[in-house]
Amino acid sequence: MFADRVRKGLNFMYFHRRRITVAGGFCSAYGYLSYKAMSPKCNEIVRLGVAASLAHVIIEALFHVADTVNVRAKVSDSNDSSLKIVKKIYQKEGILGFTRGFSAMFYGSVFCGFIYFSLYKLLKVYLKEKYESKLNMSAIYFLASFIAEFFTLLVYYPYDLIKCRL
Repeated sequence: MFADRVRKGLNFMYFHRRRITVAGGFCSAYGYLSYKAMSPKCNEIVRLGVAASLAHVIIEALFHVADTVNVRAKVSDSNDSSLKIVKKIYQKEGILGFTRGFSAMFYGSVFCGFIYFSLYKLLKVYLKEKYESKLNMSAIYFLASFIAEFFTLLVYYPYDLIKCRL
């Protein structure tokens, strides 16, 4: 009985070896960056990017099930309620059906949070120094936010499309 469980666990690990390797490497690198970001010597932009990406991942993970139901409702041919969609997902795929697209969401969220907040901070400081006398502060903040969001969506949008296809 114990040997069967070990064999099933090893088969699972063998089947998902790439995912486990990527997740392990990513978590190690992310943990190292988080540790380095606590240092006062760390660049403020990197510190902000690490904190923002962690917050973005946590929020996206908390709402992943609701987002999965929403996406499935949008691509469905019928006009079903959210509860019917939940029931269909559970009946067809089981509880794991709600986790489909999680890895795409995870990687997209990490990049999205890091890129947006670090780029926003960098652009805000740069534009403030260069155009403070010529532009209103609201215009500087808007411009920094607009440019940061534009480049973030260039990276994040493909991950969002992948999530819709799963």
